[in-house]
Amino acid sequence: MLLLALSGCAVAPREAAWPAPAPSEQRSGDDARVVEQPICVGARSWSAGSLGDTVLFRTRRNGNRLTVGYFVYWSEERPWGDNSLSYTVLPALAVDAVYSHFLYFFPGIKDAMYGTADIEGAQVSYEERADGTLEVVSGRADDGNHGTVQLSRSDLLDAKGRVVLLTDVWSHQLGAHGGGNFAERSPTQLKCFSGSSLRPMNELVARAFRLGNDRQPLRGKPAWLLPGPDDPAPAAEQLAAAKSPAQRH
Repeated sequence: MLLLALSGCAVAPREAAWPAPAPSEQRSGDDARVVEQPICVGARSWSAGSLGDTVLFRTRRNGNRLTVGYFVYWSEERPWGDNSLSYTVLPALAVDAVYSHFLYFFPGIKDAMYGTADIEGAQVSYEERADGTLEVVSGRADDGNHGTVQLSRSDLLDAKGRVVLLTDVWSHQLGAHGGGNFAERSPTQLKCFSGSSLRPMNELVARAFRLGNDRQPLRGKPAWLLPGPDDPAPAAEQLAAAKSPAQRH
Protein backbone atom coordinates (compact mmCIF):
# COMPACT_ATOMS: atom_id res chain seq x y z
CA MET A 1 0.00 0.00 0.00
CA LEU A 2 2.81 2.41 0.89
CA LEU A 3 4.64 1.67 -2.39
CA LEU A 4 1.44 2.27 -4.31
CA ALA A 5 0.92 5.58 -2.56
CA LEU A 6 4.51 6.67 -3.13
CA SER A 7 4.28 5.84 -6.82
CA GLY A 8 1.17 7.95 -7.04
CA CYS A 9 3.00 10.85 -5.43
CA ALA A 10 5.14 11.24 -8.53
CA VAL A 11 2.09 11.99 -10.68
CA ALA A 12 0.46 15.38 -10.53
CA PRO A 13 -3.22 15.02 -9.56
CA ARG A 14 -5.96 16.06 -11.93
CA GLU A 15 -7.32 19.35 -10.68
CA ALA A 16 -10.90 18.97 -9.54
CA ALA A 17 -12.97 22.13 -9.28
CA TRP A 18 -15.14 22.58 -6.21
CA PRO A 19 -18.51 24.11 -7.26
CA ALA A 20 -18.88 27.89 -7.18
CA PRO A 21 -21.99 29.70 -5.91
CA ALA A 22 -24.96 29.41 -8.26
CA PRO A 23 -27.34 32.39 -7.83
CA SER A 24 -29.67 31.20 -10.61
CA GLU A 25 -30.07 27.66 -9.27
CA GLN A 26 -33.68 27.01 -8.30
CA ARG A 27 -34.39 25.08 -5.09
CA SER A 28 -37.57 23.44 -3.86
CA GLY A 29 -38.74 21.20 -1.04
CA ASP A 30 -36.13 20.28 1.55
CA ASP A 31 -33.29 21.81 -0.49
CA ALA A 32 -35.04 25.18 -0.30
CA ARG A 33 -35.33 24.86 3.48
CA VAL A 34 -31.66 23.95 3.82
CA VAL A 35 -30.35 26.92 1.84
CA GLU A 36 -32.42 29.29 3.98
CA GLN A 37 -30.61 28.07 7.11
CA PRO A 38 -27.22 29.87 7.29
CA ILE A 39 -24.21 27.88 8.39
CA CYS A 40 -20.81 29.24 9.34
CA VAL A 41 -17.39 27.60 9.62
CA GLY A 42 -14.85 28.82 12.15
CA ALA A 43 -11.39 27.85 13.39
CA ARG A 44 -10.02 28.46 16.87
CA SER A 45 -6.55 28.97 15.40
CA TRP A 46 -4.98 29.45 12.00
CA SER A 47 -4.04 26.43 9.91
CA ALA A 48 -2.99 26.01 6.30
CA GLY A 49 -5.67 25.88 3.61
CA SER A 50 -8.38 28.25 2.40
CA LEU A 51 -12.09 27.62 2.78
CA GLY A 52 -14.09 27.21 -0.40
CA ASP A 53 -16.87 29.57 -1.49
CA THR A 54 -19.57 26.93 -1.15
CA VAL A 55 -20.62 24.16 1.21
CA LEU A 56 -22.33 21.16 -0.36
CA PHE A 57 -25.05 19.15 1.34
CA ARG A 58 -27.19 16.03 1.30
CA THR A 59 -30.55 15.53 3.03
CA ARG A 60 -32.61 12.73 4.51
CA ARG A 61 -36.10 13.12 5.93
CA ASN A 62 -37.92 11.02 8.52
CA GLY A 63 -41.25 12.63 9.35
CA ASN A 64 -40.56 16.09 10.71
CA ARG A 65 -36.88 15.26 11.25
CA LEU A 66 -34.57 16.52 8.51
CA THR A 67 -30.95 15.36 8.67
CA VAL A 68 -28.43 17.33 6.61
CA GLY A 69 -24.89 16.29 5.80
CA TYR A 70 -22.55 19.23 5.06
CA PHE A 71 -19.34 18.89 3.02
CA VAL A 72 -16.79 21.64 3.70
CA TYR A 73 -13.86 22.30 1.34
CA TRP A 74 -10.35 23.46 2.21
CA SER A 75 -7.77 24.01 -0.52
CA GLU A 76 -5.12 21.91 1.24
CA GLU A 77 -4.31 19.94 4.37
CA ARG A 78 -0.86 20.67 5.80
CA PRO A 79 0.45 20.58 9.38
CA TRP A 80 1.45 24.25 9.54
CA GLY A 81 -0.40 26.59 11.86
CA ASP A 82 -0.94 27.42 15.51
CA ASN A 83 -0.28 23.88 16.76
CA SER A 84 2.35 21.75 18.50
CA LEU A 85 3.62 20.17 15.27
CA SER A 86 4.56 23.59 13.89
CA TYR A 87 6.09 24.78 17.14
CA THR A 88 8.42 21.77 17.27
CA VAL A 89 9.15 22.19 13.51
CA LEU A 90 10.64 18.77 12.75
CA PRO A 91 7.40 16.80 13.12
CA ALA A 92 5.63 19.27 10.85
CA LEU A 93 8.46 19.06 8.29
CA ALA A 94 8.24 15.26 8.33
CA VAL A 95 4.46 15.23 7.84
CA ASP A 96 4.64 17.87 5.13
CA ALA A 97 7.44 16.06 3.31
CA VAL A 98 5.50 12.81 2.98
CA TYR A 99 1.80 13.15 3.73
CA SER A 100 1.03 16.60 2.30
CA HIS A 101 3.71 17.16 -0.36
CA PHE A 102 6.12 14.36 -1.18
CA LEU A 103 9.65 15.81 -0.97
CA TYR A 104 7.93 19.25 -0.97
CA PHE A 105 7.51 19.09 -4.75
CA PHE A 106 5.22 16.23 -5.77
CA PRO A 107 1.71 15.60 -4.49
CA GLY A 108 1.80 13.84 -1.14
CA ILE A 109 0.54 10.47 0.03
CA LYS A 110 -2.77 12.11 0.97
CA ASP A 111 -3.47 13.18 -2.61
CA ALA A 112 -2.36 9.84 -4.01
CA MET A 113 -4.54 7.83 -1.64
CA TYR A 114 -7.53 10.09 -0.98
CA GLY A 115 -7.67 12.82 -3.60
CA THR A 116 -7.03 16.52 -3.95
CA ALA A 117 -7.84 19.27 -1.40
CA ASP A 118 -9.33 18.52 2.03
CA ILE A 119 -13.03 17.74 2.41
CA GLU A 120 -14.47 17.49 5.91
CA GLY A 121 -18.01 16.58 6.89
CA ALA A 122 -20.57 17.29 9.58
CA GLN A 123 -24.15 16.19 10.10
CA VAL A 124 -26.92 18.30 11.64
CA SER A 125 -30.39 17.12 12.63
CA TYR A 126 -33.27 19.59 12.39
CA GLU A 127 -36.90 19.47 13.48
CA GLU A 128 -39.24 21.16 11.02
CA ARG A 129 -41.53 23.69 12.66
CA ALA A 130 -45.17 24.18 11.68
CA ASP A 131 -44.19 27.16 9.49
CA GLY A 132 -41.63 25.08 7.56
CA THR A 133 -38.53 26.61 9.13
CA LEU A 134 -35.87 24.43 10.71
CA GLU A 135 -34.97 24.09 14.40
CA VAL A 136 -31.52 22.75 15.26
CA VAL A 137 -31.63 19.65 17.47
CA SER A 138 -28.16 18.06 17.43
CA GLY A 139 -25.23 17.10 15.22
CA ARG A 140 -22.07 15.10 14.87
CA ALA A 141 -18.65 15.42 13.26
CA ASP A 142 -15.12 14.01 13.57
CA ASP A 143 -12.32 14.97 15.91
CA GLY A 144 -8.67 15.18 14.86
CA ASN A 145 -8.31 11.40 15.17
CA HIS A 146 -11.43 10.73 13.06
CA GLY A 147 -13.42 9.69 16.11
CA THR A 148 -17.10 10.59 16.23
CA VAL A 149 -18.05 13.66 18.28
CA GLN A 150 -21.66 14.34 19.27
CA LEU A 151 -22.56 18.03 19.06
CA SER A 152 -25.37 19.58 21.10
CA ARG A 153 -27.76 22.31 20.05
CA SER A 154 -25.77 24.81 22.11
CA ASP A 155 -22.54 23.69 20.39
CA LEU A 156 -24.07 24.40 17.00
CA LEU A 157 -26.37 27.39 17.32
CA ASP A 158 -25.40 31.04 17.78
CA ALA A 159 -27.54 33.97 18.89
CA LYS A 160 -28.34 34.87 15.27
CA GLY A 161 -29.82 31.44 14.55
CA ARG A 162 -26.86 30.29 12.45
CA VAL A 163 -25.36 26.82 12.58
CA VAL A 164 -21.67 27.14 13.47
CA LEU A 165 -19.26 24.30 12.64
CA LEU A 166 -15.93 24.66 14.42
CA THR A 167 -12.48 23.14 13.97
CA ASP A 168 -9.52 23.28 16.34
CA VAL A 169 -7.04 21.01 14.51
CA TRP A 170 -4.74 21.55 11.51
CA SER A 171 -6.52 18.74 9.62
CA HIS A 172 -9.80 20.72 9.81
CA GLN A 173 -12.18 18.12 11.28
CA LEU A 174 -15.31 19.89 12.48
CA GLY A 175 -15.89 18.21 15.84
CA ALA A 176 -14.84 21.06 18.14
CA HIS A 177 -17.42 21.96 20.79
CA GLY A 178 -18.68 25.45 21.49
CA GLY A 179 -19.27 26.79 17.97
CA GLY A 180 -22.18 28.97 19.09
CA ASN A 181 -20.15 30.68 21.80
CA PHE A 182 -17.16 31.02 19.47
CA ALA A 183 -19.34 32.97 17.02
CA GLU A 184 -20.21 35.47 19.76
CA ARG A 185 -16.59 35.95 20.84
CA SER A 186 -14.87 35.85 17.44
CA PRO A 187 -17.36 36.89 14.73
CA THR A 188 -14.60 37.92 12.32
CA GLN A 189 -13.16 34.38 12.39
CA LEU A 190 -16.21 32.92 10.63
CA LYS A 191 -17.05 32.33 7.00
CA CYS A 192 -20.78 31.94 6.48
CA PHE A 193 -22.82 30.28 3.77
CA SER A 194 -26.47 30.54 2.74
CA GLY A 195 -28.58 30.79 -0.39
CA SER A 196 -26.47 30.31 -3.52
CA SER A 197 -23.37 29.29 -1.52
CA LEU A 198 -25.16 26.17 -0.22
CA ARG A 199 -25.50 23.62 -3.01
CA PRO A 200 -26.57 19.97 -3.20
CA MET A 201 -23.82 17.37 -3.46
CA ASN A 202 -23.91 15.49 -6.76
CA GLU A 203 -22.31 12.37 -8.19
CA LEU A 204 -19.87 14.25 -10.43
CA VAL A 205 -18.35 16.16 -7.51
CA ALA A 206 -18.28 13.06 -5.32
CA ARG A 207 -16.40 11.17 -8.03
CA ALA A 208 -13.97 14.02 -8.81
CA PHE A 209 -12.94 14.35 -5.16
CA ARG A 210 -13.10 10.61 -4.38
CA LEU A 211 -15.67 11.19 -1.66
CA GLY A 212 -17.45 7.86 -2.01
CA ASN A 213 -21.19 7.59 -1.42
CA ASP A 214 -23.77 6.92 1.30
CA ARG A 215 -23.00 3.20 1.39
CA GLN A 216 -19.23 3.52 1.05
CA PRO A 217 -18.16 6.91 2.45
CA LEU A 218 -14.49 7.71 1.83
CA ARG A 219 -14.03 11.39 2.72
CA GLY A 220 -16.14 13.80 4.77
CA LYS A 221 -17.69 10.71 6.33
CA PRO A 222 -20.01 12.41 8.87
CA ALA A 223 -21.77 14.16 5.98
CA TRP A 224 -22.77 10.92 4.29
CA LEU A 225 -26.22 9.79 5.38
CA LEU A 226 -25.99 6.05 5.82
CA PRO A 227 -28.96 4.03 4.57
CA GLY A 228 -31.31 2.71 7.21
CA PRO A 229 -33.28 4.13 10.14
CA ASP A 230 -32.72 7.74 11.08
CA ASP A 231 -30.52 8.71 14.02
CA PRO A 232 -31.84 7.74 17.46
CA ALA A 233 -34.27 10.24 18.93
CA PRO A 234 -32.54 12.85 21.13
CA ALA A 235 -33.10 13.02 24.84
CA ALA A 236 -36.41 14.49 25.98
CA GLU A 237 -34.75 17.62 27.37
CA GLN A 238 -33.00 18.22 24.04
CA LEU A 239 -36.31 18.13 22.17
CA ALA A 240 -37.87 20.40 24.78
CA ALA A 241 -35.04 22.90 24.32
CA ALA A 242 -35.44 22.78 20.55
CA LYS A 243 -39.18 23.52 20.78
CA SER A 244 -39.14 25.95 23.67
CA PRO A 245 -40.12 29.46 22.43
CA ALA A 246 -37.81 30.99 25.02
CA GLN A 247 -34.80 29.32 23.39
CA ARG A 248 -35.65 30.03 19.78
CA HIS A 249 -33.41 32.49 17.98
